[in-house]
Amino acid sequence: MKQPLGFVDFAFPFHMCRLHKSLYGLKQAPWAWHTCLSDFLISIDFYASKVDTSLFILFVGANNFYLLIYVDHILLISNNSTMLHRLIQLLSSEFKLHDLGVVHYFLGIEVQSTVMGLMLHHHKYIIDILTRAGMNFCKSVDTPISTSKVTILSDSLFSNLTRFC
Repeated sequence: MKQPLGFVDFAFPFHMCRLHKSLYGLKQAPWAWHTCLSDFLISIDFYASKVDTSLFILFVGANNFYLLIYVDHILLISNNSTMLHRLIQLLSSEFKLHDLGVVHYFLGIEVQSTVMGLMLHHHKYIIDILTRAGMNFCKSVDTPISTSKVTILSDSLFSNLTRFC
């Protein structure tokens, strides 16, 4: 850290201000928190997904753990509830956590647990958008295209179109 321009004390050029509040509002804070959390997760044998930097995966025998991070929200999923609670306790010992229990809603996505697994849908998110736009009582349409005039594509044109899809 450096003293900010215009506030440099030439008598004490290497002194810094002592902060009484955290620097959470700074741009570096989420990056620093993510780095600290990911370093801890990697130290307990999670590995970072190569596709999504916010996804961490751990396989312990037949037990699977998936941990998804979005800013300061964490979604943790496992097929073993006992091991899941142990992992939550381990994370709690290192970080300040609030366990919100079973997930029902995460980042605009509704989550429903079924016998087959988790079912994800955006129904509530779509209703909220329509309500904000004043369109929640509009008549729905299955196809957003006019059905009165239908143009039939020739087979050759259709095959040319599908080649690019």
